[in-house]
Amino acid sequence: MDQHLLRFDNDKTYVFIDCETENLCLNRRHNLPWQIAMIKMKGERKIDEKDYIVKWERDLSVSKEAARITRFSPVSYKKRAIPFEDIFPTIDDWLTNCDYIVGHNILGFDFYLIKDFYSHVGKPYQHLTSKILDTHSIAKGVKLGLSYKPPESLLEYQYKILNVKKRGLRTSLSVLGKDFGIPHNYEKLHDALVDLELNVKVWNKLKYQIEF
Repeated sequence: MDQHLLRFDNDKTYVFIDCETENLCLNRRHNLPWQIAMIKMKGERKIDEKDYIVKWERDLSVSKEAARITRFSPVSYKKRAIPFEDIFPTIDDWLTNCDYIVGHNILGFDFYLIKDFYSHVGKPYQHLTSKILDTHSIAKGVKLGLSYKPPESLLEYQYKILNVKKRGLRTSLSVLGKDFGIPHNYEKLHDALVDLELNVKVWNKLKYQIEF
């Protein structure tokens, strides 16, 4: 009876995406991502992953706090950085051709960056919006007992939950991982690829607590 639910569909392709940035500003003039990581999944099976260090048209200015949290190294950055124009075709291919785009707080942060990626190269991004699954919003809905009810769109539901505030409600990626008892190297979080590896594990637990 519930075979239509995502938890049972192993044919869907998911792209998990995360960015590490200069700071938390949502304006590209003041904040650009220096790391973009993606993991491609077919159901619960990993197909591929990418971990890009990104070179932009201007020098980056990673804040001291962001550098401390993310372990940003200017020396490593200079050695590994690849021009954004060289990696965008892969980002576009993965995001355009997957069934769902997954991220933790992707609606509150990373999707603003993704929209800018497309704007930067003069391409539309709107075809991506209906694919978004934000594990931060979904986890909040689960913890608050606010279930998804069609015909409301899944995107509308997630945006609605994103803006709900409640004291003591904790839905960070690390908290969810520990709530679910997921083994992971939590000390290495805030590296985009390490975060995504945990995000995949969290989604594979979280999807059994939702009905869509």
